[in-house]
Amino acid sequence: MAKALATHEMLEVHELLIFKTSCVTKAMAMRELVKDDDLRKIIDEDIQESTKAIEDLRSILEKQQ
Repeated sequence: MAKALATHEMLEVHELLIFKTSCVTKAMAMRELVKDDDLRKIIDEDIQESTKAIEDLRSILEKQQ
């Protein structure tokens, strides 16, 4: 069984979750403005990876409750 996180660790995970969510929101908004296919591909990959990171961070927080 995983060890419980300390309060400051949970706050740090929550802060990362907020940051990653903000990054995805901004990337999705900027994606609509991008004309270059290569840049759009990079943004799409970033959105996918960040979305996975958000899911992982949420999972960590849910296990702590």
